[in-house]
Amino acid sequence: MCSSNREGLPEAGDPGLAGVRVLVVEDTWFVADALKDLLESFGTLVVGPAATITEAERLVAAQRPDLAVIDLNLNGKMAYDLINRLCDEGVRVVVMSGYVGLPRLTDKAVVVLQKPIDAPDLIAGLRQAVGVATRNPN
Repeated sequence: MCSSNREGLPEAGDPGLAGVRVLVVEDTWFVADALKDLLESFGTLVVGPAATITEAERLVAAQRPDLAVIDLNLNGKMAYDLINRLCDEGVRVVVMSGYVGLPRLTDKAVVVLQKPIDAPDLIAGLRQAVGVATRNPN
């Protein structure tokens, strides 16, 4: 996420996202902090952020999220196992990545966002993920 531009975004407290528990897994501190602030402004309950897979797993054990926003590459470790585990547990996953073409995620991630990500694209991706979770509960 490189832009905190709120142009094109609805007002804070979006009823489509309010109360949704979102796990944030991002290893770049300022990006994680910006994600947390943005998500909280839309009424989500942010779990984390976590900078590592181990930390994310600890947070999930303490508070199961409804949705997870995960950077695919966490300090050189790919988060495929975490993504698979969360999906198997019924948690919808939004993946952020600088990589192009991620075929291993087509059946797991609800949304894959190409970095750099701006705020309107992230919020649209979260709405899409919440909509999928509402239509097809696990």
